[in-house]
Amino acid sequence: MMKAKMISAEPFGVKQEKIHQQIFKATTENCGTVLIVEDETELAEVLEFNLLQQGYDVLLAVDGLEACRVIGREKPDLILLDLMLPLLDGWEICRMVRSHHDQQVAKTPIIILSALGSSDDRIKGYDLGADLYLPKPYTIKELIIKTQQLISQHREYLQLTDSLSSLQKMSELQDQWQQVLFHELRNQLTYISGIAKHLHNSTADLGQEKTNRFTGQIVDSSHYLETLADNYLLIRNMENNPEPLQCEQIVLYDLLSEMSQLFQSQAIQKACDIEIICPTDLILNLHPIGIKIILSRILDNALKYSNLDGNIIVTVEKMTSLVQIQIQDDGDGISDDERDKIFDKFYRGKATADKPTGAGLGLYMARSLAEAMNGSLQLIDNQLPGSCFQLRLLA
Repeated sequence: MMKAKMISAEPFGVKQEKIHQQIFKATTENCGTVLIVEDETELAEVLEFNLLQQGYDVLLAVDGLEACRVIGREKPDLILLDLMLPLLDGWEICRMVRSHHDQQVAKTPIIILSALGSSDDRIKGYDLGADLYLPKPYTIKELIIKTQQLISQHREYLQLTDSLSSLQKMSELQDQWQQVLFHELRNQLTYISGIAKHLHNSTADLGQEKTNRFTGQIVDSSHYLETLADNYLLIRNMENNPEPLQCEQIVLYDLLSEMSQLFQSQAIQKACDIEIICPTDLILNLHPIGIKIILSRILDNALKYSNLDGNIIVTVEKMTSLVQIQIQDDGDGISDDERDKIFDKFYRGKATADKPTGAGLGLYMARSLAEAMNGSLQLIDNQLPGSCFQLRLLA
């Protein structure tokens, strides 16, 4: 429904308001918002009446300073600008709009309506960025036609700009994903290759324990690459298709036990215990791969930063309409200045200099998947040392 916002000290009268109400009832199509900057009341009323009839929303300003405030706040689709104004003239308004930091505002079409009709005035108007200069008197029909054309062109420009921006972001994101994948692939293959060459070239009997440790590291690295590929495909699919993930019934305790077993090799290397406190009969409707990725990213993070001979405690609490899973480690914790950054894509914390390399995607993927399952993941405050991640899912 069309509306006229009067940005002036004095209203234009009860009669004009009744005319507006009749127009509101007769038209419903919104063709855009036009700001009229005009200190002559009668002329402003005529412009407003005709624009409302054509389906435009109308804003009114009677001086230059008020016009600038309205432009920044409302971001109209077009400005009808008189030059001879109180406080701030139209020349300066035109100059300020074109130099605005917001490109949507800076590209706003401007039609100058002025009694100054000399060629020098027209040239100055166009030089300052006006799209059209109509000397008074002008015909309303011409003004309406030009208004329609300029607003249409402006909207096409904004749509094109948005499309180009989206394409650029997608291209940059694709490059980032590829860089991360190639980086991780190269690191892990170099690691696997080094161990394999050591085993192949070793002339001495390494012993069963050392051999098992080496082969276990190869298996872990291979599993990591497989998991990275699965995570990449799932996250990319989720970003391209924001539909909720398909769920199925799972026994949460069994799934947690499975995840704990997968990380036993890492836990043994750090002499770290993983304790699970969860009802054995709790059944949830969840996306199994999604919840495994969430838990694996948090457990992997907890094991990286937990202390030697430490503890990781996974606690499950059933509430009225949701299930809460908390994973607590006993590491050094996360500094206050990083708490808001750890879920950002490709962010790696300050404490990673002497820690295993990573892609900076783990917690981003975990939170994205939690939200895709209508849940939440956050780092919470607690009384214990270390970090505590809280995952909440609908029961």
